[in-house]
Amino acid sequence: MVENTKQVYVVDDDEIFHFILKKMFEQQGAKLKVTSFLSAEDALEHLQHSNNHLLPSLIILDMNMQRMNGWDFIEAYRDIKCSLTQQIPIVMCSSSIDNRDIQKVKRTPELKAYITKPLDSVKMQQIKEYLG
Repeated sequence: MVENTKQVYVVDDDEIFHFILKKMFEQQGAKLKVTSFLSAEDALEHLQHSNNHLLPSLIILDMNMQRMNGWDFIEAYRDIKCSLTQQIPIVMCSSSIDNRDIQKVKRTPELKAYITKPLDSVKMQQIKEYLG
């Protein structure tokens, strides 16, 4: 991986979403390494066993997944974040437009934004802003 290339974890059980997101990053000329996780459990395990220098610059997290959903991921992330050398911004990405979900995101300090699917160039620009 090139030194200035940022890494993004995409945690979503929809393989098509991973494909679209990677293509949209490419179209915007983003120099990123996108690592896909189809389950929240796999992403958490990867974070726990990463050698802190390989941590992502951003996590894009789906709210509704099988077994462990986005909220469960946040709870588990809270247990491991103190062992990480950096805090990782998390953007929740979901098709839900339920105001209760949006309010819950605002009350969750680990979440920097709530972006609804489907993605477009404006929403991609918002996501890129959290890469630092």
